Amino acid sequence: MRALLLPLITLLAVPLPAPANLQVTDDLDHRVTLEAPARRIVTLSPHATELLLALGLESRLVAVADFTDYPRSLDGVPRVASLGPLDRERLLLLRPDLVVAWASGNRPADLRWLERIGIPVYRSEPRTLAEIAESLRKLARLAGVPRAGAEAAGTFERALEAACARRRNAPLLRVYYEIWPSPPMTLGGRHWLNEVLARARLVNVFADVPAGIVTVSREALLARPHDLVLTGNPEAAGGGSRVVPVDPTLERPGPRIVEGLGQLCRNLPTGSSAATDRQATPSGRD
Repeated sequence: MRALLLPLITLLAVPLPAPANLQVTDDLDHRVTLEAPARRIVTLSPHATELLLALGLESRLVAVADFTDYPRSLDGVPRVASLGPLDRERLLLLRPDLVVAWASGNRPADLRWLERIGIPVYRSEPRTLAEIAESLRKLARLAGVPRAGAEAAGTFERALEAACARRRNAPLLRVYYEIWPSPPMTLGGRHWLNEVLARARLVNVFADVPAGIVTVSREALLARPHDLVLTGNPEAAGGGSRVVPVDPTLERPGPRIVEGLGQLCRNLPTGSSAATDRQATPSGRD
C-alpha cells in the first residue's frame, strides 16, 4: 500500500503550473506568474496607477507612489514609494500579491528585494503607444479580468485615433520640446514621445540625436529653426503665440495620454501660419 501511495504523494507535492492567463511577460521581458488573480495591488508610479484605474481596479489598490495625483479618491490610500527608497516595512504590512513598478523610475534593488521575498513584480516601461494598450491587456490578465483589458485597450486605441483627427492632413511643424529651461533639456530621437508628437503632425528638431533626453547649448538651438516651442511651463518660456502649453498627461505613459494629446492638438495653430513664420530663437517667442 505504501508503495502505491508514495508516487501519489510525490505527485501532489509538485506545484502545478499557474494557469496560462496568470502568466505574462512584462515590459522588460521578465515573466510574471501569479497563483491566483491579484487582489491586493501596489503601484509604484502614477502611470502604473492609471493603467489599473482604466481597468476598473481602483478598489484593489492598497498602496501607491507618493507623487500619485490622480484621481483625488486615492488621496487616502497609503503611499509607499517616492524618488528615494521604498518604504519596505509599510509595504509588507499591506500584504500585496502584485506590485506594478516603474522600471526606469524605481530602484532596482527594491524590486529585486520584493521578488526575493516572494512578491511578484510587473515592471512597467511602455515605450510605444501600442505597448500602453498591451499593458492594459497584460495587467488585466494578472487581475483575472481579461475582458476588461480588451475593452480598455480598445477604448484607448479608438481615443488615440480621434485625439488628433483634425490635424490628419495638416502641414508638418518643427518643434522644440522644452523639458527643462536651464540648462536647456529636450527630447532626443530615442524618447517615446516622438511617436506622440508624430500623431499631431509635429517633428522634434533634435530627433536625430540618438538619446532619450538631451542637454543642448544655446548655439545648437539657434542652429535648428523651429516653428513652435512645446513646454509644460509656458510662462517660464516667455509666452507668445509660438509657445504651446503641454498638459502633464501627455508626458505620462498611461491611458490618459490621449487627454494630453487631444489638448495639444487643440492648442496648435491652424493652417500653415506657423510653418511660414518659423522662429530661429531658442524660446520661439514672437
